[in-house]
Amino acid sequence: MTSTHNILLDPLPEIRAALSSNSFGVSGSKVIEEKSFPRTEEELISVKDETRSTGITPSRVVGRAEIVLKDEEGIVSLRLDRSGWTIDSAEGSNELSQKVNKTYESLETLLIDISESYVQAMNQEIWKRFGMEKENSEVEEEDNAERSI
Repeated sequence: MTSTHNILLDPLPEIRAALSSNSFGVSGSKVIEEKSFPRTEEELISVKDETRSTGITPSRVVGRAEIVLKDEEGIVSLRLDRSGWTIDSAEGSNELSQKVNKTYESLETLLIDISESYVQAMNQEIWKRFGMEKENSEVEEEDNAERSI
């Protein structure tokens, strides 16, 4: 039997991985371990035991993080628990503040919804992966459109 990581039992590794893979689109981020649970091996064992006996992940299992958005769009505090990724608080625009208590399926969908700068950075990353610069492809599209006229 192989050991697998269950984000519902131990969300901190998932938060670290998500923050790392989305770091291109934010100014900064940090895991808030002191407000997360479980943090120790002992706490993780107690969570696993409780989950086995009740069949439900305890509501006290939560990972927390803070993200500083690019271009001074704001700062969000969020949590990952059995419900998903939820914005606990937000500093910035009124529009950003209206997203407090909204829950998302992934950190990426959360960032897409709240940050235009993240979306722009994500698009740049996609273009880089294709080995192209966005400006070059737009010029090529214009050339191709002119040729087809």
